[in-house]
Amino acid sequence: MAARKNPIAAEALGDKIAFNYNGADYFVTSTEDWDYEVLEAFEDGKIVTFLRLILGVEQHAAFKATKPKVADVNAFVEAIQKALGIQGN
Repeated sequence: MAARKNPIAAEALGDKIAFNYNGADYFVTSTEDWDYEVLEAFEDGKIVTFLRLILGVEQHAAFKATKPKVADVNAFVEAIQKALGIQGN
């Protein structure tokens, strides 16, 4: 697994934040760098669109290839939130 960075330090440096889910490493940008469309998708409950936007084409395809169920998607989003140091509802 890639070294996990402190989310605050990563945000300050503009680095991607690493997290591991089911043995695979993923990287997301700090929330400070998210586009308006990301916030809109999240707010509208469009989780697949949200994931596609924050993961990018390759990572989204890799996650989708795992054939995740709804429970997996929920756990994946929770892993992202934990890596970013934010809490969900």
